[in-house]
Amino acid sequence: MKALRLDLYQQTACYKKPLAFKVSETYPLPPHSTVKGMLHAVLEATELIPMSISIQGEYDTMVTDYQTHYFFKTDKTEEFPLTITGLGIERDLQDITTMPIYTHMLYDVNLIIHVAAAPDVLHQLKQRIDENNVHLSLGRWEDLARVDRCEWVELQEADEDLSLKHNAFIPLSMIQNTHMVYFPYQLNWTYRVVQGVRVWDKLNVGYVQGNTQNDIPCDGEQALWVDPYDDGVFFAPPIEESMY
Repeated sequence: MKALRLDLYQQTACYKKPLAFKVSETYPLPPHSTVKGMLHAVLEATELIPMSISIQGEYDTMVTDYQTHYFFKTDKTEEFPLTITGLGIERDLQDITTMPIYTHMLYDVNLIIHVAAAPDVLHQLKQRIDENNVHLSLGRWEDLARVDRCEWVELQEADEDLSLKHNAFIPLSMIQNTHMVYFPYQLNWTYRVVQGVRVWDKLNVGYVQGNTQNDIPCDGEQALWVDPYDDGVFFAPPIEESMY
């Protein structure tokens, strides 16, 4: 199987959890829907492009950023947010309120992303990344991503158990019957509109830390792929969710 491998670096990043409001908690790795959104933005796609994504990497530490967020009570106002702390100026805002929010940010992030899709999609994606004159963002708009590698790789099906070198999102079907220690996540993937309501299809994965003593078995129900750098590739199948 042929795939595209991306090695990315981010100085800081926050991959915000959907239901984290008063504290912007971050996932330890960018979720698949976030990476998919970045790739669709690179392709300037106007509709969903079928693709499979594998995500792994590590970060040095997590820091906390203290921010003031502005909330508009109405969309029709002449007021605007302006930081005046320390200027000795007072403003009486009627249509804007503020709230302090702690933002968790990962520092010194290195990512390895594998993308499998139709050959023409991968060719177009590689060309646009190689020729791109606009920065990439992964997470928030200000979370800039530097592309250290963008290359074709040939994936081979593993014929022996794999030692995990990096932290990774791995499909639960590959690890739930093993002795591996993992933190389970049910990540958003794509949504369908059912009776006017967005219904998200999910990815059931486990977050596994690299360099653990237990290996990933190669004889499971789902194929275990390896790239030329001996890094595992873990494509998670989506689980269709019901409204009820």
